[in-house]
Amino acid sequence: MDKEYERIKASGLTGDALLTVLTEFELKNMNHFSSKVDLGGYYLLTGNFQLAENFFLRAVEVEPKSPISMEIKQNISIMYGSLARIYLSRNDFSKAIDYVEKAIAAEEEQGKIYRFLKAHILIAQEKQEEALTLFYELYQSQREQMDNDDIQAFMYLLAKAQRFSDCAIMVDLYFEKGPFFQGLGVFASGAYEASGQPNKAVLAAFLDYEFYSGYIETNDSDFLANLNSLEKQQELMGMIHQTGPTLRLLRSLFDNSELNFERSYNAFFVEDYCYLKKKILTKTLSVNEFEQYLQLEHYFSRFPIYYWNIWQAALELSLTNTINLIPILEKIIILDRNGRYAQPAWEEITRIMGYARE
Repeated sequence: MDKEYERIKASGLTGDALLTVLTEFELKNMNHFSSKVDLGGYYLLTGNFQLAENFFLRAVEVEPKSPISMEIKQNISIMYGSLARIYLSRNDFSKAIDYVEKAIAAEEEQGKIYRFLKAHILIAQEKQEEALTLFYELYQSQREQMDNDDIQAFMYLLAKAQRFSDCAIMVDLYFEKGPFFQGLGVFASGAYEASGQPNKAVLAAFLDYEFYSGYIETNDSDFLANLNSLEKQQELMGMIHQTGPTLRLLRSLFDNSELNFERSYNAFFVEDYCYLKKKILTKTLSVNEFEQYLQLEHYFSRFPIYYWNIWQAALELSLTNTINLIPILEKIIILDRNGRYAQPAWEEITRIMGYARE
């Protein structure tokens, strides 16, 4: 059975053709373990949890009949870990924790990745302290394997435990590795403020407004009023000497005030964004600064306004044939077909392509 199975996997078949052959093989070889795990994995990845569960449970039944090898041990770990994911998705935390423990124990190296899943299950069980302890241990030993969900869960646990300095470090890590989501700016702002980083706190809070205003028409006068209130609070707290330049930088994006800000070049990426955006708005951006702005895409890949700024800057600098910039406009539309920048983007594409506007 194993030799035949290896021949199938090495056949070069892909997609539906491979799936059909694997399914037929599994039906003819009811005691073959790895084919059930592979088919279960396929259906898990395609979102068919019911079929995935069926194959994994059939694999559980025949696993004792399989010869022991490193590959079999790894597949046993995958089998149990996958079942843990399925039952976590169904809020059956008792089964999920039982299966994830088996996945961890089945094979040392493969099992390591399921320790992250265990931490998420502990959170779902409201065992916050256990989850925090495990995440901290994983951060020390396996931080390169932490994905965006792991980092996000860990930073929320740290905030709840009021470990704000550690939380701010994890927020920095999330910004470097993960995509922005609404609410991240306000959360980050709280972590930075509590850890003694007031300028980063102010800039992070601005991120949420910038993100929101890229999708919905906003009233900038409200933002300026909030900025004025914050400035008064900073004066009362005796912190305006620290945050004053940052507040002036933000205000300059919404009024006609001149850009009077000296960049530190060790700055938070949001400061770089604000500085360069002001240069775009005032049509004073240099070619080198345009390249610097492009380097910020990772942080702003979900901000329609970021791509609209690229378009405006590129037109002003006349850097390339406008038809080469169509992908920039398309990104705006993909992010939100009904957003405030989608229609202008469509109109620019229409103009570039030479179609008459109806």
